[in-house]
Amino acid sequence: MLGPCGSTNGSEKKMDTNLIGRIVKISVRHGASVDALTVRYIRNGVEESTEQWGGNGGSLTEFDLGPAEYITSVKGHYGSDMVRSITFETNLGAYGPYGKEEGIPFELPAVAGKIIGFHGLSGSYLYAIGVYVEVVGTIGSASTGNE
Repeated sequence: MLGPCGSTNGSEKKMDTNLIGRIVKISVRHGASVDALTVRYIRNGVEESTEQWGGNGGSLTEFDLGPAEYITSVKGHYGSDMVRSITFETNLGAYGPYGKEEGIPFELPAVAGKIIGFHGLSGSYLYAIGVYVEVVGTIGSASTGNE
């Protein structure tokens, strides 16, 4: 588990990463900041979604991850009260930045692995963001970094 990065406002949000196969879609509401985040994923062969973490302001942008695509890093900026910008880097490219790149920069890299879920704080906005990382070992084993 890495993060969260951002403020201490809002309600705690956590994805249950048990049996998650992969993230398939990310929806971001954004304007001058990151208003909200929603994540679609496959768990045990069934597509599921988080609730919307944040408010309804800003413009909605959505992107789908291909079958062989996975998130390797989440980076952006935060201020004293919320996440200001967010970018999702994958093994095939990047999506973002969404929001305004101002404030304190952060980066949550999945070194030697992939991001399989998110946690954070939200309310009227996305106040803080963190990630759960699945680390792939050198002999092909995988472990979830949810310590």
